[in-house]
Amino acid sequence: MTMVPNIKEPYGKKTCRRLSDLKEYFADRKAVEDILSRDDPVIYEVYEHPVPPEGEHLIFATTVLLPGKVGDEFHFTKGHFHFEPDAAEVIIGVEGAGIVLLQNRAGELRQEQLEASAAVYSPPGWAHRVVNTSNRNLVFLSVCRADVGHDYETIIAKGFARRVVDKGD
Repeated sequence: MTMVPNIKEPYGKKTCRRLSDLKEYFADRKAVEDILSRDDPVIYEVYEHPVPPEGEHLIFATTVLLPGKVGDEFHFTKGHFHFEPDAAEVIIGVEGAGIVLLQNRAGELRQEQLEASAAVYSPPGWAHRVVNTSNRNLVFLSVCRADVGHDYETIIAKGFARRVVDKGD
């Protein structure tokens, strides 16, 4: 039996990412606008525990990535590099299934499966994005140094070298 603590409660900060927050990230802009004309669905929520933003502390947060697609592209997190180039991150699956895309600044790409009780290591200097390829919530815990900072702008500008889409198989 896997013992996973209830890491969504209590939390210090909750971040809710809606489609409108990720509209620049999805490839099918028409599908984004079609959905946004009717609704602004939640794509994922992050529950973060407060710690001082200093290197000797660790940030740990629970993310709940909802199932779904925009066009044929599965829901995903924004993805980010760390401002601190020597900072790694560990992503631990709690429930559901998906993929972690890992990409370094030179464009080298890897992907790892994420499921309950699996851990994925994102090495220093590698961006990471989690993709929900299942029809249920993908819940995972992430842990990294508290002083890393998140560089989302590089991902907006350059994107990931691979997108995860549903082609029926």
